[in-house]
Amino acid sequence: MPRANFLPALAAHGGAGAAGPPHERPERRRGLIEAVQAGVEILRGGGSALDAAVATVVALENHPLFNAGYGSLLTTDGAAEMDASVMFATPSERDGHSPAGAVGAVSRVRNPIALARAVMERTPHLLMVGPGAERFARRAGLELCRPGEMITERARERWLARRQARLTATLPPGSVHGTVGAVAVDVRGGIAAATSTGGVPGKLAGRVGDSAIIGAGTYASPLGAASATGQGEAIIRATLCRAVVEACAVASPRVAARRVITSHIACSGAEAGVIAVDRRGRIAFAHNAATMQVASYDPSRGLHHEWIAPIRIASYR
Repeated sequence: MPRANFLPALAAHGGAGAAGPPHERPERRRGLIEAVQAGVEILRGGGSALDAAVATVVALENHPLFNAGYGSLLTTDGAAEMDASVMFATPSERDGHSPAGAVGAVSRVRNPIALARAVMERTPHLLMVGPGAERFARRAGLELCRPGEMITERARERWLARRQARLTATLPPGSVHGTVGAVAVDVRGGIAAATSTGGVPGKLAGRVGDSAIIGAGTYASPLGAASATGQGEAIIRATLCRAVVEACAVASPRVAARRVITSHIACSGAEAGVIAVDRRGRIAFAHNAATMQVASYDPSRGLHHEWIAPIRIASYR
């Protein structure tokens, strides 16, 4: 194992919004903890923050209770269209020049985060979408499937319920803003962020949210990394993750995350959450939704899971 010049750390989220059915929460807790453990094993073995963050998100994409990959929500047309992005920075890189990759509106890729990484590492592009991205996935050797194989019975039942209630693409109060994401720092000072989603309830076919937008749903620089969840349109307008990471230049991640959620999101009436880690391995979470599920690891605290309460905007200082 290489010499630990930096303290390794990793955090992941399972989405911000409503807590979901009580009977699902124990399994969601297990799923998030197991995903973080997969990333932590990579960091403990001297692996890169990029490998750890991607492995964590892959595990969440494979779990049917998270809104990403196999557990994705459906569009109004009844299809799964998934977005994902990844970004990786090293201590020697200049802010804003770190490699990144993203995909949007893909339906035939089992792990969209792996395709986002392939876009980053094997193309000159930053963002690829739809059938073109899926054709590239085949050339990159990634596993493809029939679109229906990415639809769980749970997702189909929820889609049918919305259809029967004649709900529109407008997000109703109390909806789950499901997304998964991870941030990590490794012993060499590499910093990564990875985010993946099936989108929002009732979304129109072809809608792409913040999880595919570098700077909005995902961002990493030598200062730190962040991954967002929530109402994607508001997160895009706020360039939420970049704002949090840049704020780490003058504040701790905790202060940066809370300040940006308060000033960029809550003031607009939207809901969002963010996880962040800085180059010192300090982890932070903040959101203004009903709740947010997170799990994290650092050498001092070990592995920890919790449901985070929202920021109380009126009392924030």
